[in-house]
Amino acid sequence: MKKNILISSILAAAALVLLPACAMITQNLATPERVAKLPEPLRGQIQALVEKQAVLGHQFAAGTRKMIQAYATIAEAIDMKIVAAKLRAEAAALNAGSSLDDSRKALSRSAPLMKEVRSKIGESKGVTLQSKEKFAEGHRIKSEAYGIEVQLAEKASVEAALGVKAMKKASPMEKVMLTATLDPLFFFVKDVPRFLAEERNFEEICQKFAKDYSVSIPRQSLPTPKLTDMAF
Repeated sequence: MKKNILISSILAAAALVLLPACAMITQNLATPERVAKLPEPLRGQIQALVEKQAVLGHQFAAGTRKMIQAYATIAEAIDMKIVAAKLRAEAAALNAGSSLDDSRKALSRSAPLMKEVRSKIGESKGVTLQSKEKFAEGHRIKSEAYGIEVQLAEKASVEAALGVKAMKKASPMEKVMLTATLDPLFFFVKDVPRFLAEERNFEEICQKFAKDYSVSIPRQSLPTPKLTDMAF
């Protein structure tokens, strides 16, 4: 009995660590047809997870679009016209129908551009500030996007914890299917908080920049997502 529990724990832990590769290999196993043949309550759990992930995916697209728009607005404020235009194009490509994959690709393409903006703001002195109003607007949009993604990470952690719990009682093949199904949730739980940590650091840089250039923005403490424990 203890041996079986240990094996299940190892499998679940391995699923979390190796998830991206595992999900690509096993994505065809978690088709609706295969899921429909699973016994209850696992079938219902997986179907519910898929439905909830679709909702979270739309939320992520909205948050990503808004965050990219925020950086584009800040880039315009500090005379980074080319970077701003590229970011605007990435944001415009996302909409309510965008998939998680669309959002992840847009964020990946935008990441080096956003880094350029953060680096420029970090220089502080010698930056050309074209518009205090634009900078303040970009900061406001960024704060809104941050709030969306905090809620997303917290909701995803609740669902991921339920998925891990179901994984403990699943057969080896069912564990593989659950692993593929849980891929988006683990992305939200692992990658989004890392991105938000970077944003909290950027907030301090923005505050310093605003002080140096007499820009009026609210002093705020961005919350860290409170994630549900996924104990194995």
